[in-house]
Amino acid sequence: MADPYINRREAERSYRPKGYGMSPGLKRARAPYRVRNAVTGVLIGAFAVGVWAYSLRAVNQDVFDDVDEQAKALAEERARSAREAPPVVTVEDGPIQPVPAHPATHAPRGILAKALYYHFPSLLDPRTKTLVWGAPPVDRVGRVGDPLSKIL
Repeated sequence: MADPYINRREAERSYRPKGYGMSPGLKRARAPYRVRNAVTGVLIGAFAVGVWAYSLRAVNQDVFDDVDEQAKALAEERARSAREAPPVVTVEDGPIQPVPAHPATHAPRGILAKALYYHFPSLLDPRTKTLVWGAPPVDRVGRVGDPLSKIL
């Protein structure tokens, strides 16, 4: 009597072929979409080529002689408007209100920092009690070249 079961190796070979080929099942599943995908790909490619060709045709200008004339006219107009404009009053730069110095915080700020302070105090910066070591306070960041002692 014939064996009613399919050989396991033959079934595996039909579903997962060796190498980079597609299995017969995958080929059958992709067959109904082959034409539709090809048409969609051609349409997308044609649209991209059309946009490219239109942009080249739209900016197709070989002679740029008028650019120099426009730049000269614009410069003359700016100079004329600068002569006619009233003089600009300058004010000395300075702080309107003095910035108060903030001492370094001794209590951790934020939910995560507080939880870490009580369970793992060595994870926080010992100076500022923040999670990011050496980070300046948020309300007084300072500048890139400033030393930390000036910011804190």
